[in-house]
Amino acid sequence: MSERVLIVEDEALLRRTLASAFRDAGWEAIGAGSAEEAEEFLFPEVGVDLLVLDNRLPRADGVSLLRRLRQGSSGCPVILMTAFDKPETRKAADEWANGYVVKPFDLSRMIGEVRRLLGNGPFRRENMSPRPCEAVDPVHESPRR
Repeated sequence: MSERVLIVEDEALLRRTLASAFRDAGWEAIGAGSAEEAEEFLFPEVGVDLLVLDNRLPRADGVSLLRRLRQGSSGCPVILMTAFDKPETRKAADEWANGYVVKPFDLSRMIGEVRRLLGNGPFRRENMSPRPCEAVDPVHESPRR
């Protein structure tokens, strides 16, 4: 069974381009256009192995979603991507994400990051928390079930 990658990106063309490239690389790719839509996929019973997350999304930013995931002790690897490489975004990525990619980017670099985080490179999955990507209820700050 191939690994499942969730792409959270509000720009449909980039979301489709990444999904196509990930499928060509042998992974299952699903897309979401907002943080709210992404949370529908972030339940253990759905199962996502890696999250590619845009920082600027409608009605919510990627860093907020990333913080909620981490506060729920999710060990799911996350690549944060942004078109606005600001010090505060880079700091949040250093603290909360496993990878950081600035747009525009070379597609082969993104594929390399995904490969690295899924265990086909120096960053091995067995060194990570076994918990899947799962959404966190922002009111109770506990994983949704």
